[in-house]
Amino acid sequence: MKNERQIVVISDLHMGDGGPRDNFAFDHKERDLSRFLDYVEQLNAELFILGDLFEFWQSNIGKVLIQRLGIMDRLGRMQAAYVLGNHDCDFEDLIGTRLFAHPLLERMTGPFERIIAGKRVMFMHGHELDPFSRDGTPRWGRILAILAGILEDRKGHPLLSAGGFTEKSLLTVSRSFMRVWNNSLNLFEKSASDQPPHKLQDSLTPAQDPGQIRGIMALYHLHKRRENYDYLITGHTHAAGFFRDWYCNSGCWIGMRMNFVRIAPDGTISLCEWKNCKESVKAQRSLTAPAGRKPPVHDRPVTGSCL
Repeated sequence: MKNERQIVVISDLHMGDGGPRDNFAFDHKERDLSRFLDYVEQLNAELFILGDLFEFWQSNIGKVLIQRLGIMDRLGRMQAAYVLGNHDCDFEDLIGTRLFAHPLLERMTGPFERIIAGKRVMFMHGHELDPFSRDGTPRWGRILAILAGILEDRKGHPLLSAGGFTEKSLLTVSRSFMRVWNNSLNLFEKSASDQPPHKLQDSLTPAQDPGQIRGIMALYHLHKRRENYDYLITGHTHAAGFFRDWYCNSGCWIGMRMNFVRIAPDGTISLCEWKNCKESVKAQRSLTAPAGRKPPVHDRPVTGSCL
């Protein structure tokens, strides 16, 4: 499908039920998202949501949908494309079943392609190629998220007094326990089969363990070569940025930064941050420019104010 409008890409909002486990419920994220969607509508742009829109690892699905119904209604009116991620993969088997009457959930999808400036661009969350996330089976990442939620319930919010998020800190301190567990499991597997033992990191997503990013990038590149598309855009790792001349990550809306990607019909890809209610362009690449050439970076304010 060819595009004649700009495309705006966001991912990894992890919207929860508004309670103490919900990172999106703090730091005025909902207000910022509302202003951001105003901006998208000003551009008359298409909106692609590349996964982990919702946080089902820590929260009851029904409560999340009720809490976020207003945002869902707006995204439905905007006809946003909604690719599922590993944190909202509970919906995956319901794609195309007509079990949902909501306009946004009717538009749930898996990875898809667009032709932009004559190039084949693949859009996906990114977990689809992650061996330890793609099948939707709960692993250490989801288990740790649940444990972090119990701590967040006791604290009444997801933030630590020293800064940062409980879930991320729990991941760090729980490595010793995970290492003992995995070593025991590896000893069992070694005695039971000839399969190589699992490593500690094998059960974590790249967003939870940045050391995994290099491995997932290799899998992305292999997929690109096998499927013969020109460019890949994902979320999943929470690490916004470009890689060489074939990959862009849309970042996340968890923490201090709110990242997104804007794609012009001429193939210019802008990696942006939503800050002080305006777009700040951090870097740009072109789908059609020769390797090594980069368009100039600039900041372009948007009209309106942040209340």
